[in-house]
Amino acid sequence: MNKWIRRKRNSWGFGVQSPTDFHFVQHVLREEASYYGYADLRALEPRFSTDLPHYPENINRLLFRLTNYIHPEIIIEVGTGSGLSACAMALAHPLGKCVTIGTGTANLTEAQAALADCAHITVKSGNEIVLFEELTEKIEPIELLHIAQTTHYKEIILKALQHIGDKALIIIEGIRDNDEKRIWWKELRDNQPTGIYYDLGCIGLILFDKSRPKNIYWVDIQKK
Repeated sequence: MNKWIRRKRNSWGFGVQSPTDFHFVQHVLREEASYYGYADLRALEPRFSTDLPHYPENINRLLFRLTNYIHPEIIIEVGTGSGLSACAMALAHPLGKCVTIGTGTANLTEAQAALADCAHITVKSGNEIVLFEELTEKIEPIELLHIAQTTHYKEIILKALQHIGDKALIIIEGIRDNDEKRIWWKELRDNQPTGIYYDLGCIGLILFDKSRPKNIYWVDIQKK
């Protein structure tokens, strides 16, 4: 087993990692080739406030690649932050739409201004749980969900699992930010019966494919 990817054996007793998972790690998570939208993303970065929560460039590029891989019609983000992560995902799929939900604060107003002329991005301001519930009533199944800068990650994931698509991806920010979130992430991945779980340190991924057995991986996305 490569040092940069480890698999957690679980009670189902599956064998070696699949070629599908290996390809996803090598050609999506750890891909180093330049994508068509990287230059556009870098050009847009100065408009987004570094005082608001945001990812480093390598993670925004990862969000770009993940969206390009899933190709969802609609991207949902809960916890807008600076707005750059929503922009990164929207750039990856110009024909899709992105809805980012944030609390109604002055910080969100700043992010809204930065996203004002970003194509296909809608910013919703207010109670994140209520807005997410309203959105999932109209958008089902969920194809791509980014649980970002929000304190309501527990509530959002429980509601999301009721509307998830068979080939969906959930991205969860900061799975090791604190003890509470680390414990929650471990319980989530260990207790759910299905899904391919990737622990990347700074973020967690859940890929849903009911045709495949559950698996859990730890991946170092920085090539040495």
